[in-house]
Parts: sequence; C-alpha cells; structure tokens
Amino acid sequence: MTAQRLMDYKLVRQCAPTLAARKVGSLFCMEKALAEHEPLCAILARWNRELNPSGIFVRIVAERCGRSFVYVYRRNLLNRLFETAEIRRFLEQYDYKHFDEERLLSNLTHRIARCHCFPHEIGVFLGYPLEDVKGFIANGGQNCKSTGYWKVYGDVENSERIFECFRKCFAVMSSLFERGYSLPMLAVG
Repeated sequence: MTAQRLMDYKLVRQCAPTLAARKVGSLFCMEKALAEHEPLCAILARWNRELNPSGIFVRIVAERCGRSFVYVYRRNLLNRLFETAEIRRFLEQYDYKHFDEERLLSNLTHRIARCHCFPHEIGVFLGYPLEDVKGFIANGGQNCKSTGYWKVYGDVENSERIFECFRKCFAVMSSLFERGYSLPMLAVG
C-alpha cells in the first residue's frame, strides 16, 4: 500500500460514520512522523479537494507533542446542529457567541489550545447527544449508564442502535477501501 493510501486508510478507519453521513464529525490524531512522505498540509489539502464536493471538510483543531488533531466534519450537519436553540444555549455557557461555522471552529480551536485537556463541549461537534455531553461534564466522566463510542448518560437504547450503526459503517467502509475504493467513492453525498 502506498503512503498516500495508508494515510487515506487512517481517515477511513477513524471517520467512517462521518464519511457515510451518519455522524456530524470525527476527530483523530495524526503523528507528524506518519506524514513524512507527504506534508500534513498537502494531505489535508488533498482530502479537502476530494471530499469537499460531498460536503465533508477536514481541518486541524490542535497540535500537541508532535501530533495533529484532525477534525473531519459534514458542513450541512454541523450547521443544522448549531441552528438548534438548546445547543446554542449550551455553548453560550462556554463563551461561544457566534454560530457561523468558521467562528465556531475557530472558538473550539482556541479553547482546545487554552485547555490542558480537550474541552468537553467538543462532544457536540462530534454529534454526541447533548444529554450525554451534559452528563459527562456534570459527572466528571463517571457514573455513565453505558459506554460505546461515547459515555451514555441518557437514552441507552438509542445510543446502542447508533453504536451498532457506527460498527457497520467501520466494517463496510474499511472493506470497500481495501477492495480499492477511493475516498471520493466512499464519501456519501
């Protein structure tokens, strides 16, 4: 497998539900050493070129200790999410004042840079249910009802259905990629 395919496979393995339009966004870490054959900025530019026509966007939201944290998101789902009054009220508690995409992501990036750990409202940007994001914050990550792709504090049954959907996305997308499908072919429009 070429270096480019390896990088693409990392994206597929980490972001399958986002590629499949089942999740608002995904966050994963890339070691800078992994991108030695192709500079990270070139990888991101190529991914954006290939994925933007399907409404998927890629950007770095943090850099720490030789690692870049890459946020992959569906613009339409993100914008729709932030039209919700309850989400806006929640984020206003964390100094989010403007709800256009660029300012939201800029504010998130700034908050990540200021925090020793990731700010917990990032769960909203990843499409986790607000009830679970609030529960995680209120309980300090303890006392959850269930754990899967996130810690569940609310509707366990619905979350388990979502987790199963995500597992299928990972399996199907990985299999298709291994059979030669390209990123644009995997990006559900």
